Parts: sequence; C-alpha cells; structure tokens
Amino acid sequence: HHALWKGGVLHRDVSPSNLMVYHLRGQYIGILNDYDLLSFECDGSRGLKRIGTVPFMAVNLLSLAAMAGKVEHVYAHDAESLIWVLTWVCL
Repeated sequence: HHALWKGGVLHRDVSPSNLMVYHLRGQYIGILNDYDLLSFECDGSRGLKRIGTVPFMAVNLLSLAAMAGKVEHVYAHDAESLIWVLTWVCL
C-alpha cells in the first residue's frame, strides 16, 4: 500500500474482504487486493468522491463535509481504515 501511495495511487476501500494473509518460509505476508475503487493523485475530483466500506471508513470521510464532496481522500484515510479493520479483527 505504501509503495502504491508513493506512486500516487490510493486504494480507498481498505476492509477485511480486501485483505489477505499468507504464510511463506516462516513469515506472514499481508496483501491488500481489489483495486477497482482506486484513484490517482492526478485524478483531482475523483478523490472527493466518498467511496469505501462504511464500518471501516475514516471518521473524517463520514462527516457532512465529506458527504458534500469537500473532503479529499488521502493516505491517512486508508491508514485509519486499516486501524478500524485491525480493531474489528481483534474484537
């Protein structure tokens, strides 16, 4: 995810159904899949569209301002979504 972000790509839908983990040579490897809702930094207005799995979306993206298209989706929102997923998995 970080490498894609460095390349200007945002996933925009981090959720349990989009995460996979596999075991290889004694290590667990995590993969984020399903990039059909991604956006590129250069897309401009697409980053303002509210997209994601609601229970795991960043709180800021659920605000009235976001619903009005005034909050741009940024890397921190995907990171917060991952925190919500990990919280959900642990509970």
